[in-house]
Amino acid sequence: MNPKHEASRNEGNVDRISGVRIAYEATPQHGHPIEVAAGIYWIRLPLDSNLDHVNVYALRDHTGWTLVDAGCNSEKCQAALDAVFKVGPLAHLPITRIISTHYHPDHIGLAGKLVKKGAVLYATRVCWLNAKMLQLDDRHLPCHEQIQFVEQAGLKGMELEAYRRRAPSNYSQLVSPLPYSYIRIKQDDVLAIGDRNWTIHVGNGHAAEHATLWSNDGIAITGDQILAGTASNLSVHPSEPSADLVSEWLESCERFMHLSSEETFCLPGHNVPFRGLPTRCEQLLASQKMVLARLFETLDRPKTAVECLDTVYRRTLSTSERGALIAETVGFLNHLRNQGMVERELIGGNAFVWKQACRRARVEQKANIASAHDSHTNERQLRRSYEFE
Repeated sequence: MNPKHEASRNEGNVDRISGVRIAYEATPQHGHPIEVAAGIYWIRLPLDSNLDHVNVYALRDHTGWTLVDAGCNSEKCQAALDAVFKVGPLAHLPITRIISTHYHPDHIGLAGKLVKKGAVLYATRVCWLNAKMLQLDDRHLPCHEQIQFVEQAGLKGMELEAYRRRAPSNYSQLVSPLPYSYIRIKQDDVLAIGDRNWTIHVGNGHAAEHATLWSNDGIAITGDQILAGTASNLSVHPSEPSADLVSEWLESCERFMHLSSEETFCLPGHNVPFRGLPTRCEQLLASQKMVLARLFETLDRPKTAVECLDTVYRRTLSTSERGALIAETVGFLNHLRNQGMVERELIGGNAFVWKQACRRARVEQKANIASAHDSHTNERQLRRSYEFE
């Protein structure tokens, strides 16, 4: 997602989340990689955002390095990545391949520049197509559909007027021009990289056709699909305002939970590598159920999406992050609506008001609430605090 909002739903320090075992107390300094497994280096690149970094991974191949994700197209990211490959253990071989897990700027931003230096881009079809399409969207002000989206979510007054006048995040500046051609990866593909075989498993929700890589010796590179210390952002885009990304993410998380073992070594796109992947998936599933339960209960009285923000996040939101979190709250509401739990009505031709649908839905949701609270992961461990490290 937009790196400005990546740290939107943090849960506190990873080592405080029961069942998740962090692999490293220290994190790599920008430009200085750490070898986390034979031939696999963890590189941390800087971002200008609340979450100040993105993790990328260099995998040793026979003739060079395969880089999983490529950071943002910024001078700081470029300098940190250049430093990694100029001196030290990675300096003796070129980058021959880039695998982009998904199309968000902090993961694919420098891919185009690396291709110009001789690397080949691997990506899912939707990743490549979305990135190419978004690079064409170079506007100085929000379009009608973007304004309508936030207005229907309940944004109004001075905040709405400020949104109308604010330049949207410019994807074409955050992502260097991508190549005309690429190599497609898809579900169940197997990539031979060095002495390992990596199977591609595709997830959804955070980003369409999000690629994850699973090695034959128990390592999983999960991008932003599964994280420790924070939940994947599930923001709805104004181009698809009724999308139910929550359902897509829940399906992916359940599938990955069964793919992994407690000893699977997870290399995520943000925060720190960890073990305990099935437990983490179970925690995240329980966390989403709790959010949905809170949201449903607050809709015993009609509310707009904006009026639901306090219920979902339970903290003071900064102006810079409200846009992304409004979009995610709409996503939660869309999911409840698709489940028949809530309904909406357009009031005054401007904003949707959401409310509980019927008595039967309330009974079903109470059962879900009980299930969520019965989870071994308690509410305190899953709290949505703001700071991570």
